[in-house]
Amino acid sequence: MKKTPLLTELELELMQLIWKNQDATVEFLRQQLADSGRPLALPSIRTMLGILKNKGFVNRRQTGRAYVYNALIAADEFQQSFIKDALHRAFSGSPTGLVTALLNRELVSKKDLDQIKKMISDYEEGKRK
Repeated sequence: MKKTPLLTELELELMQLIWKNQDATVEFLRQQLADSGRPLALPSIRTMLGILKNKGFVNRRQTGRAYVYNALIAADEFQQSFIKDALHRAFSGSPTGLVTALLNRELVSKKDLDQIKKMISDYEEGKRK
């Protein structure tokens, strides 16, 4: 798997909206950002989408007078690449180091821990997702 470029917080927020909605216009993204308390001007969103296009994350096609953006990289592909990069950069490639950091900093709730235990059990039994 090739390394996926990192995304800024705003780029990731835009990508999450595009992943969730599959196709998105600039106006749709502006409205979604405004609804979530992050109002941005249309030119700013267009600039960010241009950056995402240059990074290879989105493609655009013209529909009428508007451009419609869609993801070129699936969310799970990005997540896998992101985790792999973080694992190598911050934890010297050690999954144990990552889990230890999560547990030691109490970033995993009891509910999350129960779900993780079930996932590990299923994984060990060959019931991979």
